[in-house]
Amino acid sequence: MKNHIPLQVECDGDQGPTAVRYHDKPLRVVARLEYWHDTGCWWAGESEKHFYRLILEDQSIREIFYDLVEEEWFLYKTYD
Repeated sequence: MKNHIPLQVECDGDQGPTAVRYHDKPLRVVARLEYWHDTGCWWAGESEKHFYRLILEDQSIREIFYDLVEEEWFLYKTYD
């Protein structure tokens, strides 16, 4: 997978992300649009990831994921 920007993410148990710190600015999650998990290209050594498509308080739509092997959150995509 490409190099992705690491994020600090606050979660509420099974409800998923509640806030994302992006460029050192905390942004509250106002809506969770979608959740899915992906096993990646396991034959190429990619790990399983949990993805969320979110609307943040600045009205941006971002996809973030949690890498189960690295145990870290990353920014995957930003929508214009």
